[in-house]
Amino acid sequence: MSESLITINQRYKSSTRIDTESTDFSPFIDELVLHGTAINVLDTISREFENSTQRAFTITGPYGSGKSTVALFLSCLLSTDTKQRSYALKKLNSTQNVITDFEKRFALKKGWQTVKHVCGLEAPANSILVSLLNAFNQDFDSKEIAGFDDDKCLAEIKHLLQKPSENEDGVLILLDEMGKALDYQSRENKDLHLFQSLADIVQQAKRPVLLMGFLHQAFSDYAKNKDVKTQKEWSKVQGRYRDLSFNPSIDESLTLVGDSIYRAPKIASAIERKYSDLVSTVSGAFTNQNKNKHALSKTLPLDPIVSLLLGPVSRRRFSQNERSLFGFLASHEKYGFREFLTENYTSLNEELALYRPEMYWDYLYHNLHHLIVTSQDSKAWLEGSDAIYRAEQKGDELHIAITKLIALLTIFGFHHQLHAKRSFIKEYFVCRGYESNDVDDAIKELEARTVIIYRQKHDALFVFQGSDIDINNLISEQIELISEGVDWTEACVAPQNILATAHYHKTGTMRWATTKLLNKFNTNVSESFITKPKTGEAFAYFVLPTDPVVTKTLKENAKEMPFAVIGTLKDFTNLKTAAIELIALRKILKEEKKIAHDLIAKNELESRIKFAQANVDSEIRNAYANASWSYCAKKLAKLPLATIASDIADKIFHKSPSVINELVNRSKPSGSANSAIRKLMNAMFENGDEKDLGFDDKAFPPEKGLYLSCLKSKGWHCETPEGYLFPSSWTKEAIAANPKMHALFESGFEFIKNNSAEQHVTLAELYEMWMLPPYGLTAGLCRIYGLALLKSLEGQVAFYDWDSTKQFVFIPELDEELVNKIYKYPNEAAVRYFEISEIQSHLLDNLAKATLGEGKNNAAILNIAKHIVGIIHKLPTWVKKTSGESFTNSNENGLTKQARDFRNKVIAANDPYKLILDDLPAVFGFKKDDPDVEEKLGQNLKTAIEDLSAQHEILLNGFKQIIVNMLGEDFNTALKERCDVVEKEAKRPKVKDLAKRLSQYIDGKTKFEFVINILTGVPERNWTDKHLRSGLDELQNLCVQFRRIESFSNFSTQGSSKPLAFITTDKKGNHQEFSSFTKHDLAVDNDVQSAVNNIEHAIAKMPKEKQLAALTNLLTNLMDQTETEVLDDGKS
Repeated sequence: MSESLITINQRYKSSTRIDTESTDFSPFIDELVLHGTAINVLDTISREFENSTQRAFTITGPYGSGKSTVALFLSCLLSTDTKQRSYALKKLNSTQNVITDFEKRFALKKGWQTVKHVCGLEAPANSILVSLLNAFNQDFDSKEIAGFDDDKCLAEIKHLLQKPSENEDGVLILLDEMGKALDYQSRENKDLHLFQSLADIVQQAKRPVLLMGFLHQAFSDYAKNKDVKTQKEWSKVQGRYRDLSFNPSIDESLTLVGDSIYRAPKIASAIERKYSDLVSTVSGAFTNQNKNKHALSKTLPLDPIVSLLLGPVSRRRFSQNERSLFGFLASHEKYGFREFLTENYTSLNEELALYRPEMYWDYLYHNLHHLIVTSQDSKAWLEGSDAIYRAEQKGDELHIAITKLIALLTIFGFHHQLHAKRSFIKEYFVCRGYESNDVDDAIKELEARTVIIYRQKHDALFVFQGSDIDINNLISEQIELISEGVDWTEACVAPQNILATAHYHKTGTMRWATTKLLNKFNTNVSESFITKPKTGEAFAYFVLPTDPVVTKTLKENAKEMPFAVIGTLKDFTNLKTAAIELIALRKILKEEKKIAHDLIAKNELESRIKFAQANVDSEIRNAYANASWSYCAKKLAKLPLATIASDIADKIFHKSPSVINELVNRSKPSGSANSAIRKLMNAMFENGDEKDLGFDDKAFPPEKGLYLSCLKSKGWHCETPEGYLFPSSWTKEAIAANPKMHALFESGFEFIKNNSAEQHVTLAELYEMWMLPPYGLTAGLCRIYGLALLKSLEGQVAFYDWDSTKQFVFIPELDEELVNKIYKYPNEAAVRYFEISEIQSHLLDNLAKATLGEGKNNAAILNIAKHIVGIIHKLPTWVKKTSGESFTNSNENGLTKQARDFRNKVIAANDPYKLILDDLPAVFGFKKDDPDVEEKLGQNLKTAIEDLSAQHEILLNGFKQIIVNMLGEDFNTALKERCDVVEKEAKRPKVKDLAKRLSQYIDGKTKFEFVINILTGVPERNWTDKHLRSGLDELQNLCVQFRRIESFSNFSTQGSSKPLAFITTDKKGNHQEFSSFTKHDLAVDNDVQSAVNNIEHAIAKMPKEKQLAALTNLLTNLMDQTETEVLDDGKS
């Protein structure tokens, strides 16, 4: 493999810099190509110098055309180095015969001192002066010169050039990239007196001086964004300079291209032989190109068509963007020439491929499309693109290649008489190996589909012009219409965020300021400059007023606007022009109806809008970069906006603690971050008394990382003499290690204390305070530190939960539900701090003993309240709601009024201090000043608590007693066996379920509450007095059915129950039915036999009718009256 078969000469890989430091210019002179345009420039300058007083020149031409190369060659021709000068003159005289007396024209004896200056984006007057001082070896203070204005610089330049010198014949000043200096003057809104004065100084100097500036476009083009008057002024200045056009012709471009491509001899001869016919066809097809046959051969393996087009393309306006003839040749871009050489000429091969026109189209499309569509060529380019697209839809490779060739010639060859004649297209593709008939057919098919069109006037083929709309003309008209009255700032409304990166690296919190272009000032606007910013929003506005009146108003109020950075910019012309163009384009797209039906025009317009938007964004960035800024009426140093933003963020959030953790310290934590925060908060709640919250030493889940970076390392959770906990007071060492974090802790505690006097403090309110300056916490950190603060203050603050009654209810301690709300619904979680005044210590002692079983401590009131509330909240739900009625036959077992009132007060309590000191004495009928209150209140309280606590057990016993009475059996094995039989035999579900649950309860497999659930029809948590009363009735009914099933369900075996029934009538003659059950074996029971004997003895002497009446009375008192009995037949 060889890398030198075909290469690009090294000297063409980058543009020439005139300020190149070199002691040996002979290689540069040897390789220089002196084409006609270069010779013409040298001839004109030397003649003008000899025959006129003109001493200031500009040379205007596209990038890469060789302007700087000619300037450097001129400096060699005039050099004070005799050897270099002679060598250059020898080159000049041997390669042309136009200039024969160069030395005589300049009266060369000692040579000229050359000042080589490359203009940049700085003030040109100061930088040109520095270059002159360096060239003349003068000592100077660069800081002092940087402070000079234009007039002072010009005076110094004039002084330097007025001094006659015996060491040289004259001074040659070369200003390369002069366009950048003009851009600077235009952007800074300066006039051009600098360049006018410079030309005058050169003209009037006492020693010979030549000034040469190099431009890519005319003077007036640099002022194209200015008003008409200013443009005229710029054009006048141009008159001081003799402008020489530097546009190498196609012939000269071919020579340059051929000279830039190095080909190994064996390749050169082979490729020229192979493509001799193709070169002849191309050179013979176009006017004035026959003479270029040799030059075209030297450009192979570029297809001759591509070689002819390179010059014209490089001179198009879109190519001015640092693109040149040789930029294409040396570029490594996709589809470029170097990529082609790498793929085809790294080793010798017989194919000897050429870089074809269709490849060149692909190169332009993929690399320059975005520039071309915003240039003067946009319409033709989009029509060409559309034609190629349509050719690709139905055509093959030949159709596409023909269309791409015709498109290139239509767009770039037209002005150079490079037309796609039918005969040429045919010959060209036949030379490429295609059949003549196939080419003819392809052309006809493309014409038939109007992909290409024949034009009689030029006797040639062109891509079909699908659009009659002249977008450029439409834009110009629209701009003229709207430029005066329109509010151009409406096109600049999109804010650009400025990240406070240094602040972020310091604190771990990403914050940003935003931009605001302002043309009006009102209350709504000023409001945003004084309103405290919340984390997750822009913390400040970089305000750039476009109106002097707005600027004045802003500066007058600057001290009252802590969240506004005010900018000043002298000139908005460039931005205004870009914005007006964007508004005009949008207006055309919206209002011009014919655009909607013209796809090509619409595509062009949309491309223009995209580019115009990018241009507006770029100009906004420039405006903000070039503005001077002040904050709170103090002028700021000229620094990058991100640096200014960070400095201001440091001031606004001066108490923001540093937390370097990407997972949590962000405005919107990710799903995984939220999961880690939740797990950390659970660990804080459950394992606060464990080392590292109980996290495994060897594992490292995300939540442990949060714990280490946010809590442990910051002093929130640590080991103390009482063990591991969240400390309520920080040690001096902890405060010194984390002063800002301790300040955060103190701020949270103070906020709760200061806002507790009248109401509860929700966690949402705490978060709100922390998210504002000067803390600026993120949402994730608020939740972590909110819970940490509450854990620290346990025993000092009361906790509240927003319950279903839509009010805050005091809860005895932090629980899982409240922790969940601290994370998810912070507006439903609240705390309150109470100041303890002088209180009755005996009362507290009595209450503490009655409830806690111990004397009071420092937090006695809160602890007592928490304990009482805890007891009441743990009561069964129905006890918390019951009216107090008894569910047994005894009226003594109901809830007392005092117990009921006490319970209601505790449930509704939202102030633990008021509950203990005011409400409880009132519940039990004591006044505050009652001397007996201290002794009696404790006892009454204890009685009420015992009464409430006993209610559930009393209820269960009442239900159990009914079962024992009605089933005639205690909860033993015998009853379990009976239940198993009934469960098996019963058809009705409720009886079956009762038997099953009773059996499970006797076995110890279930609670008795589950038996009652069957009777009430609702679970225990939903029991009410009404449910329980219905349950008692249902239990009696089911017990009757239970015994009935025992009696009648299975006649083959003797059941355990024996039914009893009789029918009689009442006084009115209505039938009455009575029934009951006894055990089968009771008939032989001794007690029963004894009772029977006694009854028989007692009624023996009575008539039979009276005996029956006596027994009937006994039975009706003992048995249950029922409806007409129906045996359980299984139907329910």
